[in-house]
Parts: sequence; structure tokens; C-alpha cells
Amino acid sequence: SSGINAETGYGLALMLGPGRDKYAAAAIEVDLATIPEGKNAVFTWRGKPLFIRHRTAEEIASAQSTDVASLRDPQADTERCVNEKYLICLGVCTHLGCVPIAHAGDYKGYYCPCHGSHYDTCARIMKGPAPLNLEVPKHDFLTDTLVVIGKED
Repeated sequence: SSGINAETGYGLALMLGPGRDKYAAAAIEVDLATIPEGKNAVFTWRGKPLFIRHRTAEEIASAQSTDVASLRDPQADTERCVNEKYLICLGVCTHLGCVPIAHAGDYKGYYCPCHGSHYDTCARIMKGPAPLNLEVPKHDFLTDTLVVIGKED
């Protein structure tokens, strides 16, 4: 055995573009095939946590069946998840900037224990003091499983 297991590739991200001096504008490319279904991977992008969640069919159905008009920050699941299997968002609570916990809270999406904000499985605010949904950064799918996040036009 070479000592390399199936987990080695999990969560690998490739920095693209300019050198460290241009870090703030850097894009990252992520191989989504390394994120198992039902799991949330955390990357660091532009100095912030970036969540990528490989959603289950149940999570997708739940998010898509939510009455958008009832939401504090109304956005359809299809607006937030270009490829319904994957949620890509910043891991920064929109209340005071804490980092929410994945697969927690009343909606099993994200939960911020600092002040009790609950987000659903497409990171929309459902309950608590946060005013907005978790931010979805600009991203483009190069293939079904390869995405580039933050690439400038």
C-alpha cells in the first residue's frame, strides 16, 4: 500500500491566478467529487470560511419546498444553488460575523450558537437575529463536479 487513502483528496483546493500580493482577489477551484454526499466541507477563501455542502435528495427537497414568501430574506433554492446538489456559501453569520456550525439547528442546515441564528440547508435565515441569508459568492461550474469560486470577469 502506498499509504494514500481515499480521504487524501478530501477538501483539496487549488489556488489560481496572481501571487500572494493579489490574494484578496484570488479564485479557488474545487473538485466537488471529493465531498461526500451529506457532508459539508470548509475551505478558506479570501480570509473567510467557505462552506461547500453536498446536499442529499432529502435536503434538496426540503429547501425547494419552503415557501419563499415566508422568508426574512426571500431567495428561492434555485437562485442560491446553481447545481442543486451543491450549496456554496460563506461561513460567516450575517448577524455579527461568527462562524455557524454545519448540520445543526432547527433546520439541520447551519446554526450560529453565538446568538441563535438558524439557517436551512441552502443557508437561508429561518430563525434568530441574523438579517440575511449566508452569502453565496460568485461561482461558475466548469464541469458537473469542478467549480471555480470568485473568478473575476
